[in-house]
Amino acid sequence: MEKILNITDRIEDKKRRRQVARYRHKIETIQRTVQCTSCRLKCSMCSSHLENSSSSCPEILSAPEAMHTLCESCQSEFDEYLRIVRGETKPEVFWHNRQWIRLWAAWLEFQRAMGEFRNSPEFRRLCEEFDR
Repeated sequence: MEKILNITDRIEDKKRRRQVARYRHKIETIQRTVQCTSCRLKCSMCSSHLENSSSSCPEILSAPEAMHTLCESCQSEFDEYLRIVRGETKPEVFWHNRQWIRLWAAWLEFQRAMGEFRNSPEFRRLCEEFDR
């Protein structure tokens, strides 16, 4: 009887290792998504790389309140969006239609939601525990 192996323990151990690997991958994906969303080296809207090479990607938990980094073209479009929704001006170009306004509104909501998630106690805990 001493030579009989307990296969149940081995199976459970293997399941635990697979689960840890899956969680680690998910955690890395979440952290990377949050970090890349707040990167100062690319436009927050179109993702084009910016010329300002003196900047660096912020740490995952740093500067979540900072405004969005936009390239010159996207900044111009965003400024126009703000003027239109405030009622300060009427659309001057044909593509500044209802869908374009919804696009910018959805983008702003995404940025707000990402900031709220980045500042949530659960995300901070996730980062702290993962770094251990």
